[in-house]
Amino acid sequence: MRAKSFIPVNQNASVIFHVIKLSETWKKYGECLTREYGITVQQWFILLLLANDPNIIYLQKHPQKKPLMAMELADALNVSRANVTNLLNLLLKKKLIFQVNDNLDKRRKRLKLTPLGKKLLKKLEKKRHAYNAILLNRFSEKQKQQIIRFLSQCIDFIEEDLKNRY
Repeated sequence: MRAKSFIPVNQNASVIFHVIKLSETWKKYGECLTREYGITVQQWFILLLLANDPNIIYLQKHPQKKPLMAMELADALNVSRANVTNLLNLLLKKKLIFQVNDNLDKRRKRLKLTPLGKKLLKKLEKKRHAYNAILLNRFSEKQKQQIIRFLSQCIDFIEEDLKNRY
């Protein structure tokens, strides 16, 4: 028997906790997948950003004509510039990415995938697509569109609210 809580059941809170749990569970699966290749989920996400994955919300909102810079990656990952620098240094050391000078400002460095980085990403993508198919093919296209629309509206509202508050 469950202990009684002084906090009442609240559908809004339940939605939030389900989204958080889903995110944590997916991240845990991603960590199992990436560990096999010696990288982290955050490093994988950087590789996806550098590959210009059209499914990534940041890239949909900020279309790129040039390779990304560290500050843009930090923004996309919602982490500090120092944190992203550490992640990038590891990817550089593993020869999965390389830096190029910006055409207009030589002090700025842009980042690209190496052939080794592209090869690793292709392996990970094959596994990601297979697992996502197993999980998400249980839902209709209409259901998936409804989920995307709902989550997009939540993200937009939170981002707007944060902008207005801070």
